[in-house]
Amino acid sequence: MWFRLMMMAFLLNGLCPFGLKILASLGLADRYTPVYLVFWYLAGGLFILALFLGNWRRPVRSDILVGAGLGFFSVCGQTSMGLALAKGLPGSVVFPVALAGGLFAVVLAAVLVFKERIGPAGVAGISLGIISIALLSLT
Repeated sequence: MWFRLMMMAFLLNGLCPFGLKILASLGLADRYTPVYLVFWYLAGGLFILALFLGNWRRPVRSDILVGAGLGFFSVCGQTSMGLALAKGLPGSVVFPVALAGGLFAVVLAAVLVFKERIGPAGVAGISLGIISIALLSLT
């Protein structure tokens, strides 16, 4: 079950920002970003609720706290991107900044909080991430 959920998260990642970009390109981001995000996160919340009800398993307090924290910061990030697009910032600026910020935060947390050592494969992964963000910003 865990692997299937991670694969779904991997495949669905990016759909919400894609919708924000569509709203911005149609000139609707200033009016419909909040509504779009409410329905997006409501659908996700109902999906998680259905998973818990389908397994007849009560959520553990740590599940709820981690999920609420992740959801809160996700809403903050998506709202910020939507507002930036609504104010006229081009997607070629908004998306690379958001992606690079996420990459930087994860690497910083890994090194400073979890005391991880970054080996050659990690350096290669971080480098590829930076290169891909740079390539995405060229369009």
